[in-house]
Amino acid sequence: MPGAGEVQNCATWLADEIALLRPQLLIPVGRLAIAQFLTFARLTEVVGRCHAISVQELEIDVLPLPHPSGVSTWHRVEPGKSLLRDALRLLAAHPVWQAQFTARV
Repeated sequence: MPGAGEVQNCATWLADEIALLRPQLLIPVGRLAIAQFLTFARLTEVVGRCHAISVQELEIDVLPLPHPSGVSTWHRVEPGKSLLRDALRLLAAHPVWQAQFTARV
């Protein structure tokens, strides 16, 4: 896992990507990625919810997911298992996700 200095050194790249892409939805995966957008102590505080944030004058929905590492059991036991299920349901229903990944008839 990168240290705080490494994360800080790459922050400008992340800011540039956001400025270029102007996303409406971000899906950070894992504690480190989530922490770039949300303040939290435990994953249970953020996973399973959609968070509206403002970044570079953009309104962005952030839908955090736990890291699917085989080492972590968080997403395989409660409450992580239910929170992951909730997050995936929110993702499937999100208008940006549906516009990108739902077949149009």
